[in-house]
Parts: sequence; C-alpha cells; structure tokens
Amino acid sequence: MAEDTGHYVSRKDGRVYYDKRGSGKPLIFLHAVGLSGWSWRRVIDSFAEHFTCYNIDLPGYDHSDVPARQYIIEDFTDAIVDVMDSAGIAQTKIVGDHSGAMVAVDLARRYPQRVERMALDGMPYWSKEGGRAFFEKNFRPQHTDTTSYDIPVSPMWTYEEALVHYPSWDKELWTKREEIKSKSRLWIRLSQDANTGYDMQEAGPKVKAPTLLMYGAGDLRRFDGERAHEGIEGSTLKIFSESPGGVHDIMPEEFTRTAIQFLLQDHK
Repeated sequence: MAEDTGHYVSRKDGRVYYDKRGSGKPLIFLHAVGLSGWSWRRVIDSFAEHFTCYNIDLPGYDHSDVPARQYIIEDFTDAIVDVMDSAGIAQTKIVGDHSGAMVAVDLARRYPQRVERMALDGMPYWSKEGGRAFFEKNFRPQHTDTTSYDIPVSPMWTYEEALVHYPSWDKELWTKREEIKSKSRLWIRLSQDANTGYDMQEAGPKVKAPTLLMYGAGDLRRFDGERAHEGIEGSTLKIFSESPGGVHDIMPEEFTRTAIQFLLQDHK
C-alpha cells in the first residue's frame, strides 16, 4: 500500500490540505489560481530528493475547503502561516507559481524571519491600478456565465471549447481544471479579484529573502518580470526563451534544475 502523505490543518475558515514528502529542510509549494498542488506533479519528486516538501492546496482549491468569506492576498498568507505553525516549520524556502508567487511575496514581506529563499515562476508585478486593468482586460471577458451565482463566473467547458481559448492544453490539464471549477468557480473569480487588487510594486521592495524570478518569454512581458527584478533587491532573473508561459509545466526539467540549484545555496 502506498504511503498516505496527505495532511489537513483545521482553521476557522475550513481545512487546508497539504501533501508532505521527501527529507531535508522544509520547502513549501504554492500553486496558481484555478489549480492546486496537483500542478507541481512533474517536478515535486525531484525536489523531494533534497527537501521536505509541503505541497499545499490553497484555501478554496481541490482538497482544501472553500471559505465562507471572500479573501484578500493577506488571508491566503495567513493560511500558509497556520500550516507552518501546525507542521512545526519555523522557517521555509518557497516555490511559487503566478498568483502563488504573489502569496509568497506577501509572506516574505510580512514575516521576513520565516522565509529563507524563494524560487518564483511567472510572478505578476503589477501596481494596484495595473492589476485592476489586467482584470478588466484578461479576467472579466472569461466570466460569461451569469446564471449560476450573483456575479458572473467562468463557464464549464468541454475539451473542444477549452482548446479554442488554450490550444496547448492536454486532456489531463483540462480534466483537472474542470474538476476544480465544479467546486470553486465562484472562488476562482473571487481569487482573481484578490490577486489583481494587491499592489505587488509596493510589496516587492520590502522583500529581503534571496529570490529567483523565473519567466517564460510570454510571461516576462505579460507580468512585467524585468520590473519585478528591479523592484526586489538582489533578486536573480532567469528567462526561459523557449517557454511561452509557466516554466515548471512547459519545461519541468530545466525549471527543476535551476530552482534546486538556487534553493540549495547557503543563505547570505
């Protein structure tokens, strides 16, 4: 029988799930909106050869409960701190993807003593005004279902419909996204509100933890990666020109090798 690596942390807003595997110093994984810890499936085992990996489903996603109130970024951060306290983690390294990387930055900003190093994939670096503009241009047009909730949300898609919007998706990714949407469509919309309302350009300069910023070429332009590099003092910028988007998913071996090398460096 395979070892059960799943754990739950009970909070007043509901349970938060994480998968724990590997050995060594703690390393927390934070996924993007609309997915879950599942998104790290191609890389997590390699990291577990060097670290004790805590792969978290953020509140509202997959195995974790959907909170009864709307969150802002700081609420997601508080949930991660509760997981750390429950697991006995005083300080951690972090791997974050897109909006999960934003939560990592907020954690490093508010609790600098608890974050040792971060490797972040495709992190948005907008101001509050820029975030709202991004929501209007990129997120709001997705919300075409006006009948299921009090506010418009993204509709459920067939695989053929998904390919119209995202031609690179395979059936495995589509299946998982639709599974999460069936539970969390409203929460995904609320999470998008939270993310685009957070001022990354204000938060970034307050980060002191050594930070590796990784971008596919498309994400670099879309999320202002060069400005993020300028804003987070001492950060390292790595651009993967052959990856249009999330590097950990499109180029998992290159992502893993680059991130592990950075995370294993001694803290300075």
